[in-house]
Amino acid sequence: MSYRLLFIAVLSLPLAAQTTTSELPVLSLLTGLLLLSFIYLIKLKFDIYKLQKSQKNNNSGQLGFYSLHDDISGFPNKFFLQQQLDELLKRAPQQTFSLLLIKISQFEQINQLLGHSNSNLILAQIAQRINDQLKDTAEALTFEFRQQVPIRLCHLGGVDFAIWLDTTEQQHLAEYVADDLEKNVPEPMIVHGCAIEYQLHSGIANYPEHGTLLSELSERAYLALQHHSWLQGQSQVFNPGMLNYSSDKLTLMAELRQAISDNQLALYVQPQVDMQSRQVLAGEVFVRWRHPRRGLMTPSSFLALAEQTGVIYPLTQWVLREAVAMIATLEKARLVSKIAVNISSKDLLQDELVESLEFLFDKHKVKPAQLMLEIKEGALAGAADKALSTIQRLHRMGVELALDDFGTGLSSLAHLRRLPVQYVKVDCSFINDLHKSDMHSAITGAIIDMARNLELGVIAEGVEEVEVEQKLLRMGCHRGQGFLYSRPFELSGFAVWLKQWQQSQTKAP
Repeated sequence: MSYRLLFIAVLSLPLAAQTTTSELPVLSLLTGLLLLSFIYLIKLKFDIYKLQKSQKNNNSGQLGFYSLHDDISGFPNKFFLQQQLDELLKRAPQQTFSLLLIKISQFEQINQLLGHSNSNLILAQIAQRINDQLKDTAEALTFEFRQQVPIRLCHLGGVDFAIWLDTTEQQHLAEYVADDLEKNVPEPMIVHGCAIEYQLHSGIANYPEHGTLLSELSERAYLALQHHSWLQGQSQVFNPGMLNYSSDKLTLMAELRQAISDNQLALYVQPQVDMQSRQVLAGEVFVRWRHPRRGLMTPSSFLALAEQTGVIYPLTQWVLREAVAMIATLEKARLVSKIAVNISSKDLLQDELVESLEFLFDKHKVKPAQLMLEIKEGALAGAADKALSTIQRLHRMGVELALDDFGTGLSSLAHLRRLPVQYVKVDCSFINDLHKSDMHSAITGAIIDMARNLELGVIAEGVEEVEVEQKLLRMGCHRGQGFLYSRPFELSGFAVWLKQWQQSQTKAP
């Protein structure tokens, strides 16, 4: 357009030469106006070009910010962290560092209660609280400053955050920071008159001990976080033993903790009988888990894992509460039978085990002698003095004690004299083929003779045939347990079963 105006202005010059004197001022004015218009258009185009360039630079800056920051919280993201670590580890490859992962728990409930928009605002506020708590932690990697405030928190995405710590001078700094954050950051937030509560869980992996790549350290720190949050008493710091537990196993143990409070567990009982008089002497209880997805689970499916991961003691406490309550129920019905409970060697290391039993006996007005605790013969394998002290206290209280699965371990004879037990249980692996195997018969006979010499009673488990029962009686064993008398059934039906058993034995010739 501007070039066209210039062309018209140039053409107008010859015409001006042919015009009269009176027309010259008009033509000169028109020519001047055309030249001014041309100059204005040139300037306008230049201004538009500058504006477009400025907008392009601004957009490029904004894209750069959001590529390195989380779009919800505004905090540095994992790409920013990786960028910083690439530079840092080149400068200081010999230093030691820790990757501290932080996860906000119970955030799904906040989402459901308040919706995504409000929960995103809360997420950003929690992130700010965590960063504020780090203001005096100079060892934490600083990504940037905002209004002279250091930004030391990285938002990995979702409800997961990370902090990179220089631990060269303080080896356990990450654990201290993790404990401080877990304890001091979570405070109820008031939203629309509702108090919103949450918790923080942490996991730690150390560089270069646990890995040299961010991806590797993140995986191991997250595994440590799972252990720390799901398994009470576990450290936040990764250790190679954690690799033995799959996510599925950890989930199962977390669900077991929940199952205890959600009433998903059930006790089954199998009677122990005087094989000569047919009197029921006790009932051994076994725990079953009515899992909402996996169905009815037997002890072999979860007990060993529960013992390894520290979930066994809460489970034992639940079993003991149910067992002592059943003893009280039987006494009210004037039915006599002890209840036998298996306890783990880990349970014997709990200081409050004896006190908790005293409380239960007092609450239900039950004599301690009505409870039998069956202890594995490996109970003294670790922390022997502490375990033995607990066993002696239980004995002084009046609780009956039995050494379970006797004959299957390597330390049976060494520990038997030290343990204040009243019974030994012969493992079913010896009893099942007692009448078919001379070796099993010889081992069982030796155990019975030794127990008799030590003035201990013997309980044979796994009695399924009359021939086995009769052979045990001839050997001097009078107490048996197995399918010959009853399969395990729900403990809630034990009182009814006892009455029917007594009636059937009274009618028997």
